Amino acid sequence: MKKIMILLLVLCCKVSFAQNCSQFVNNVNGKKLTYINQDAKGKQQMTAVYVTTKKDAATVAVHAEINDKNGKAIGSGDSEMICTGNTIKVDMKSFVPASSMKGNMQVSGEAKYLAYPVDMQAGQTLDDGSVTIDMGNNGAQMANLQMDIKNRKVEQAETVSTNAGSFDCFKITYEATTKMKMMGIGIPFNMKVTEWYSPKLGRFVKSETYNKSGKLVGTMILDAIN
Repeated sequence: MKKIMILLLVLCCKVSFAQNCSQFVNNVNGKKLTYINQDAKGKQQMTAVYVTTKKDAATVAVHAEINDKNGKAIGSGDSEMICTGNTIKVDMKSFVPASSMKGNMQVSGEAKYLAYPVDMQAGQTLDDGSVTIDMGNNGAQMANLQMDIKNRKVEQAETVSTNAGSFDCFKITYEATTKMKMMGIGIPFNMKVTEWYSPKLGRFVKSETYNKSGKLVGTMILDAIN
């Protein structure tokens, strides 16, 4: 009897994993998400376009193209999202600040992930993350970016409306430190970030970045989904 109960438990877990991940992957597969990056005064600085493609039953590949305010390509990169059944893991390369992209930069490097629980609730503390990202141009490495994200907290559930529609989100706050190193020299930049994360999309709908003094310096907003 004990062996039968264990077998049933394993089978139930597998079915739950398959349903949760299949639903998530199928929902985000084939989407084109366009974000607008604005300065503190709301003036558009650049756009970021993310195209998602199903890689396997639990993984979605994401290709990003960053364009300046005139539509000229200034950067690109590839990342992925992974469903484990209990969490959505987002490759930290997708968190590279759009403002770091200049001169047709390409983003690469070892995948490191930030986890977003499927059963997210207000009051939760989320795991920290750290990653080193290579920034190159036409195959030549130009610099690397060290990014550390910590003190991630789920503040509350909120509905956010943008030009792309209305989304049920969780408001998450965290602290981020980035250091762009060129020729071995880099100066850290400390930020405070508030993001409105959509479980349905597996990414934020809106993100606000503040300097260490709490002054707004930029906003990323989902503008369209195709």
